[in-house]
Amino acid sequence: MEKVHLLHHCKIAKFNPLHNKRGMTVTELLVVVGLIGVVALGNAKFIADFTTALKKQTARSEGEADLATLNIATVNILKKSASSFNKLSVTDDTGKNFYDYYPDVPYSTLKNANLAERKFTLTVGEYFYLLQTEEDQFDSLVYDPMFAYKNAGNSPDMMNNGSIQYVGLNSVANVTGTAGGPNSGTMTKVFSNRWADGKLFLLSCPTYLRPLNSAGGINILTAPRFASYLGRVAGSDLIPMSAALASVNFQNTHPVTNASYNNADIFLRTLPPVGGAAPFVKVEPVNLSRITIRLNPKTSKNELVFQTYQQGQYVDKNMLLQDLKSVTFIRKSVTLPLISMEVIR
Repeated sequence: MEKVHLLHHCKIAKFNPLHNKRGMTVTELLVVVGLIGVVALGNAKFIADFTTALKKQTARSEGEADLATLNIATVNILKKSASSFNKLSVTDDTGKNFYDYYPDVPYSTLKNANLAERKFTLTVGEYFYLLQTEEDQFDSLVYDPMFAYKNAGNSPDMMNNGSIQYVGLNSVANVTGTAGGPNSGTMTKVFSNRWADGKLFLLSCPTYLRPLNSAGGINILTAPRFASYLGRVAGSDLIPMSAALASVNFQNTHPVTNASYNNADIFLRTLPPVGGAAPFVKVEPVNLSRITIRLNPKTSKNELVFQTYQQGQYVDKNMLLQDLKSVTFIRKSVTLPLISMEVIR
């Protein structure tokens, strides 16, 4: 038993490499070097794969963060753009007006007529226009058109009408300020310094109308419109905004006769009645804006930029996204005033 025990210990001592004084053979060295190479190569590939995956994940995360930021910014822009519908004229990819809105026609009828959807693809150098309200910053104003007129003479015949004279939107008849000067005016009282020369305001009467055909009827497939007037402040009045200044067409015409509103006086005198004999006007501060894609010469990447109209020109307000190819604005149904957006990067 003791010999076996000792022999056992002798064998352990003899074959224990820690006590081997011969060193390693060439073959053993080659095996070790080969194993080290395999391990090193495996680690290098693992590190390379990990680094590549990390870069992809980082880029994906940054892209998702950019799109999340864009989504918030776009929602804030589009939710203020309801005034664009049936007022701006923006041609979509199929030649139709992107902003046509049919609140009184079934979707199936429009679909059968190939009018139910709209799509506008924005590429480098093009513009997508919007008319945005600033109503959230001010009180709403429902305006009696008679506030813009004064009595210009009574008829001696009680059966005939007298006459009235237009004195401007920011006036109240027979009311003057110190030393007979102009009073502060309805618009100034409501909108304060927002009523200033060059600022844009929209007048509208919420009654949908369509033009009459030669037979005295209407075409239900023609988009209905409010009577609306887009103008620029000039003293106490609004002068009509021009398409040349706006760089976009809009509907400053009577929705039935298609006669141009050359001034606010004509607009007010031809208003349709609303729920009775008397018309009324909604007054809201608005601004034109546009979204464009342009190439940044420093980065050689496309940028999605939001611009607003200020004193006769469009100026940058926000850079919404970098490194993209195109943006598509979509309306899945013209029976709803809703816009969605798709981005291709």
